[in-house]
Amino acid sequence: MNNDTIVVELDKPRTLKFRRKELKMLEKVFNKKISKIGFAELGVDDLSKIIHLGLVHEDLELTVEKTEELIDEYPYFGVLVQKTMEAFTISMSGPKAAEVEVVNPKDEDISDEKN
Repeated sequence: MNNDTIVVELDKPRTLKFRRKELKMLEKVFNKKISKIGFAELGVDDLSKIIHLGLVHEDLELTVEKTEELIDEYPYFGVLVQKTMEAFTISMSGPKAAEVEVVNPKDEDISDEKN
């Protein structure tokens, strides 16, 4: 698998990818610049539209309604959303950005600093 694409097994293997065209469509759908879309605040319908835009590049006849059917057949909606956001991150920052591990400072062992 290419490291700049995310493949999900829906009715068949499908590639999630956001090119410039899909990013422009995202801005149009939400009537906001990409940087102003609050992804944490999106509803299920919004997430379905984003997933659709991530898939439409390889099937121009794919509709939002058909995408919703594919989503309903996928066992874990949250995993599909996570993969979609990973594809979005790759489109904006490159494949290495999606691999960055975020460390919570509360989880770090700071016992050595006290000595």
